[in-house]
Amino acid sequence: MNNLNYGSLIWNLDDAKLWIDEFLDIYRRRPVENNRGGMTSTHLFWTWYLLRKMQPKNIIESGVFKGQGTWIMSEACPDAKIYSIDPNLAQRVYINEKVNYYTEDFNLINWEGLDKENTLCFFDDHQNAYLRLQEMKWMGFRKAIFEDNYPITQGDCYSCKKILAECGLVIDGEVKIKANSSHAKYFKRNIKTYITLPPLFRNEITRWGDKWEDAVYPTPAPILVDQDIEKYKVLKEEAADYTWICYAELL
Repeated sequence: MNNLNYGSLIWNLDDAKLWIDEFLDIYRRRPVENNRGGMTSTHLFWTWYLLRKMQPKNIIESGVFKGQGTWIMSEACPDAKIYSIDPNLAQRVYINEKVNYYTEDFNLINWEGLDKENTLCFFDDHQNAYLRLQEMKWMGFRKAIFEDNYPITQGDCYSCKKILAECGLVIDGEVKIKANSSHAKYFKRNIKTYITLPPLFRNEITRWGDKWEDAVYPTPAPILVDQDIEKYKVLKEEAADYTWICYAELL
């Protein structure tokens, strides 16, 4: 299994390239010029693109860092109510007075009264995606973007890709979660849609310095090709920041 997609794929991404120019005009006025350690263009584009199409009433963002993600969410959905969570809000560069900020974890906040069907959860917090999906289900949420969807041999968290690969989680040689098939079984039983969003450009080398091969890193075809590099230099420069960002929707 290549762990790219599962279930009913409600998103047709064929028009994504048509949105690149509009996104780039917005991205040029980003509040944080250097957001290394946080999202750059390849994931900000997909966050903006999906939110523009979905237009949820509420957005819950777990993982704020400097606030670049909060900014792109407010650009995509100016009328949405945004709830942003981070244990260390002192790192913020972009702060929006209309956003509700929290330092408690997503699973400790009382979300009663929120219109769950019209809410998107955005996880950029390097946490266990299996537990996050369980928490969402218990709380009544259905739709999520997971920014840290690391491949099976990389990353510091238990991602959707790892769940489907039945590989568990190993960090620096230490087994954090044992390889198992149960998590994949329950994931499939509860997921309506899981789709890996493609890179804008695909480099020859990954962010970890090895060859970007489908045998090791199964990846959808990129939105842009080499002929587009001159026009979209900044997107090419940040292409290695891609970590298989995905959209997931519970039944």
